[in-house]
Amino acid sequence: MSTSFASNLEDLGARYRPLVQQEMRAVIGDTPTGLYAWMRYHLGWEDRAGQPVTASPGKMLRPLALLLATELCGGRAEAALPAAAAVELIHNFSLLHDDVEDRSDTRRGRDTVWTFAGVAQAINAGDGMFTLAHLAMYRLDAAGAEPARVLAASRELHEACLALVEGQYLDISFEERADVTLPEYLSMAGGKTAAMFAAPFAIGALLAGASQEVVNAYREFGRRIGLAFQAVDDVLGIWGDPAVTGKPVGDDLASRKMTYPVIVAMAGAEGARLRAAYEDRAGASADVPALRALVEAGDARAVTEAMAAAEERAALDSLRAAGVDENAMRLCTEFARILVGRDF
Repeated sequence: MSTSFASNLEDLGARYRPLVQQEMRAVIGDTPTGLYAWMRYHLGWEDRAGQPVTASPGKMLRPLALLLATELCGGRAEAALPAAAAVELIHNFSLLHDDVEDRSDTRRGRDTVWTFAGVAQAINAGDGMFTLAHLAMYRLDAAGAEPARVLAASRELHEACLALVEGQYLDISFEERADVTLPEYLSMAGGKTAAMFAAPFAIGALLAGASQEVVNAYREFGRRIGLAFQAVDDVLGIWGDPAVTGKPVGDDLASRKMTYPVIVAMAGAEGARLRAAYEDRAGASADVPALRALVEAGDARAVTEAMAAAEERAALDSLRAAGVDENAMRLCTEFARILVGRDF
């Protein structure tokens, strides 16, 4: 597919994000009751008293992916806005529930909803946002999308939601294990993280009327860069600068998270000691520098970074194989760099 626009990704994001925010506001509405007010608070639109604020909405990478794929495949971004709003609402529904499951006190520098509304009501807010996301897809019809494409796009989103929940289930189940394998990890990351990059790219291409080959290529591109994104996130969770990540140094080690570098290290020279330290959650092994040294003994960081780079290459290869044009390759390469080339 060819595309005539030659903007860079930063310019496209500056154009897309306000449009997506406007669509999301239309979907959520301005009902003053707590349920919707908590959604608007979580999205950074209001404070706890319901007064308008301008807080960080996050990077909005998933709707950006969807609208980028739409235009790269010859469609109009404006016609795909309901789907872009839907994927961002699904992402935020998962964050609302993640905050409850992880007992996270803050997100994007603000109190999380459950800390003041309570666990039950935060779950309700997440459930409501999940439902509104799917209702948003019906707005595609008014935007001029063909019914068959709306149905296919909705199915794509539903399947991604199921994969997302399955991945989160696996991630939580890993908290009680120190014997997680790399295939199990990849299955978890493929659902929890990669599914919600694969679906937006596929939906954007689908709504633009791309061939099945091209839709499949964009889905695979999103899946691969999603896996790379998670691997980089794992590196940041151990070696990242708190000023960049917003988390305490070595946070994943302190919480005994089974990440890609940890699993790699457990197969290395200090694997037995690392596994014992992970199993002894209350003992002296809680020392983060000591845990980091055990992970580093297996060269796990380099292995993880190499895995992320390989997934990024495979992602771009999937697009080349489908014959996407030079401009599409340039912009998708830029998107991949945003996800995979984050600062450590």
